[in-house]
Amino acid sequence: MPIADGPALRIYMPSQNADNFIQCWCTRWDESNYSISLETFLGSANRNLLFAHVVPGAVRELYNILGQPKFIDTTYSKSNTLWLEPLSGYGLSGVREGREVVCKNISDTFLNCNYFSVKLDLIRIDN
Repeated sequence: MPIADGPALRIYMPSQNADNFIQCWCTRWDESNYSISLETFLGSANRNLLFAHVVPGAVRELYNILGQPKFIDTTYSKSNTLWLEPLSGYGLSGVREGREVVCKNISDTFLNCNYFSVKLDLIRIDN
């Protein structure tokens, strides 16, 4: 079976258009406290779209009065904020729920002329 952009995960990107999202397979979703490591396979067009809509590292940690960390998108226009939505009908939706995140780091590995393995290091934000 060839690698394909499949419908297991939807990543919404910042935009005025609500239909600005990528559907993809989620090959890894590790979550620890506020950190999320996500890996996926993307076609060239979707990879370029995702890279164009994030500002890696534009995140800042603040503390509230009780010492709980709070993370914010330091672009202040939410241009680094993504929404992860596991789609129903696939195993991921049974173990994960939607998350609002900011991109700390993004990297990719070339697989072939059409596909990339993309790794996102994300920080969960609670608003």
